[in-house]
Amino acid sequence: MYAEKLPVTKWSADLSPGGCILTLTADDLKTEYLKLLDEEHNEQVYQKYLEQHTRLIPREFVQNHGIGCDLVLRKLSFGSDYKSDFFYFSKSSDDWNAVHIEIEKPSSKYFKGSTNEFDPGFLHAIQQINDWRAWFARDNQKGFLNSLAAIQVPMHMAIRNPTFNKYVLVYGRRDEYSGSDIRRSKIQSLETDDFKIISFDSLAEGLKSKDELSIAIRHNEYIDIVTDEITNSEMYGWIDPTQFRVSAALHDKLKNGPPSRTYRGFKSGVPIEAHQYAAENIRIRRD
Repeated sequence: MYAEKLPVTKWSADLSPGGCILTLTADDLKTEYLKLLDEEHNEQVYQKYLEQHTRLIPREFVQNHGIGCDLVLRKLSFGSDYKSDFFYFSKSSDDWNAVHIEIEKPSSKYFKGSTNEFDPGFLHAIQQINDWRAWFARDNQKGFLNSLAAIQVPMHMAIRNPTFNKYVLVYGRRDEYSGSDIRRSKIQSLETDDFKIISFDSLAEGLKSKDELSIAIRHNEYIDIVTDEITNSEMYGWIDPTQFRVSAALHDKLKNGPPSRTYRGFKSGVPIEAHQYAAENIRIRRD
């Protein structure tokens, strides 16, 4: 893996496009993030912050092979009505998890005032997850996976092994229920084997053990990698680079940066190095 370290950079709430991973120490990131939660911005501010500080992206339902190629899709549309805020594949030797993540706002409430009745906003979020689950149940799974075949690699394992949809709802703050066994149990009762509810606070846990990820956007003809760093060289070893579009900055790192230890096979008995092969075949985005 290419291990270049970025300079420590302070974050701003500017929502203009940008693919730089902003690197803070785990302790500084936790402090800054928890402070941001208290400021009660709109959902898009937190979406952007997680995209720039990808260690905060949920790791629920990650299997022993990790997040596939360390690649996460943002705002992934499926069907005509649905869109997950983040999506990734994670595989084991036997199966795949296709993980769909919905984030709301840290200021969103689980309960009505001081009662133990669920807030309508929380119930609406639960219903949205149920709508996603119902959409897949209407024989849409095959078409969905076909649309993501480029990143469900290796292909032979995608064909051979089953894929299970999993759902994560990131919602509210922990202190709304942490002091009440009744509230905590009511939230937990909504969780199932394929659905987890987590608070925004929980994203700040275990940051020292979490890797940076690449953020991408799926288009009809290619996957747009919006992160300007090489987070996982295996991505370029497994995925056909013609399926990608990258920034000029990332293309330069692939072309001129240190070679990877990942290969795409052999040509005339000589191993094909993944970064150079990708640089020669990948699309370049002119930002």
